[in-house]
Amino acid sequence: MVLPWRSRGGVAKRRNQLTTGDISVVETKIPVQLRSSSRKERIKSPRVQLSPRDAVEISQRLENAAARDEYAECYEIVTKIKNLGGDVNRKCLVQNGGVVALSSCFERFAAVRERHERLLEEILFVLSSWLPLSRSEGFSKMGSTASLNCLVWFLNNATTDAKTRQNAAFCIREVIAVDKKYVHALTGIEGACDGLVKIIKDSVSTSSTKASLMVIYRTISCNDKIAAIFVKLGLVELITEMMVNNAEKSVCERSLVVLNAICDNELCKEDVLTNALIVPLLVKKILRVSDLATQCSVSILWKLWKNNNGDRLLVEAFQVGAFEKLLVLLQVGCEEKTKERASELLRNLNHCRNEIEKTNCVDSSMHLKNVKKSF
Repeated sequence: MVLPWRSRGGVAKRRNQLTTGDISVVETKIPVQLRSSSRKERIKSPRVQLSPRDAVEISQRLENAAARDEYAECYEIVTKIKNLGGDVNRKCLVQNGGVVALSSCFERFAAVRERHERLLEEILFVLSSWLPLSRSEGFSKMGSTASLNCLVWFLNNATTDAKTRQNAAFCIREVIAVDKKYVHALTGIEGACDGLVKIIKDSVSTSSTKASLMVIYRTISCNDKIAAIFVKLGLVELITEMMVNNAEKSVCERSLVVLNAICDNELCKEDVLTNALIVPLLVKKILRVSDLATQCSVSILWKLWKNNNGDRLLVEAFQVGAFEKLLVLLQVGCEEKTKERASELLRNLNHCRNEIEKTNCVDSSMHLKNVKKSF
């Protein structure tokens, strides 16, 4: 088979294919011994591999078209970049101005997003397929006021398809990893917190849920006052219910990390404690999911216990088996900070156990069958 760029026309024809993004389809005759009939079969030719020079040319064309507000030309170039595909072409474009060009184009048309929604969706698709890009030159343009406003708009837009909303969540997660100033810029945008919670509530996809949880964690870590906003939006109930119904390890870990960050806010602890599922769920997650989940579960219990209603929490935790779980945790070993908190909880749970046994005449050994006697 003669490859398209080896045919008459040489280099000029090949460059034209690269810049236009065409994928040639050629007809070849199958040898008689390999076919049952004399029909012709259509076979897709291999994707054309970009050279650095080609990538620079494409990127410059897109930047120039965006600077002139040429929507149709920008859409055509972005679509052809999307169709190029392949890891080699992706790396070539990333290394030769593709990220700068796409981010600049997105920023340029973000201010009038309703009129250029299709172009913005295509750019998000390409950028999301190129992630991670937090260290790439030019990606910081996605953290501009216009770009962040547009990304938040996609999160909240009910008419936007699920894939685009997912891509918006991915890009937000990526851009706030570049610099903390983008975290503060994001939380200053009206509807940003609502959009992140809505992504989780609508169950757009597991990947977008994880991305949204990581964005929420970063925002709370930078400013714990934001936690109160998320609590008012029903985030605690939402992630608690999700952990009950979703057995996926990574989702559970991220949910516990977010909950742990929320509990750093004194005003939010009481709201967390009002959830009837929270204590049984935290005790259940100890030694059940992963080391990270165990650390977060113990940390949350310890923070809630330090609250004014600590005695009530201890009684509830004891009733759902926290005493035995913490004993086993200390025996199998854990991280030093977790060990200190588990030991402190255990001492107070032991006191609580003695009080309960005095009033209820409970046999102190009835729940300790699996604990090593050497402890």
